[in-house]
Amino acid sequence: MKRRFIYFFLGLVIVVSGCYYDSVEALHPLDGYVNPCDSTLQTTYSSAIKYIISYNCISCHNSSYAGGNVTLDSYDQVKLYASNGKLMNSILRNSGYNPMPPTQALATCQTTRIQQWITNNYPQ
Repeated sequence: MKRRFIYFFLGLVIVVSGCYYDSVEALHPLDGYVNPCDSTLQTTYSSAIKYIISYNCISCHNSSYAGGNVTLDSYDQVKLYASNGKLMNSILRNSGYNPMPPTQALATCQTTRIQQWITNNYPQ
């Protein structure tokens, strides 16, 4: 009986200690990550837009896998879809366009930042 209790107790200690949680930032530091919602950033492709696209779009829209035949892994490609209206209409989830990202809308600050970039004539 004592042996079962000891095994049970050791098993419980192992299970509980295996439930340790760290913050994502501590486990996976984002060296060089820029918060595109930082209001001190300029609204340019290189300082904000590429980070929004990289974090939210590039996993499905890259040169290796172009979901929907859309590739967004360079300034020129993002500018093309921004200038023809497809980028913002998809982000805004407008009727007639595939909502992007498909699982949830971008944060309001990210949508605003992309709209500012388009309004300012796509500064690089």
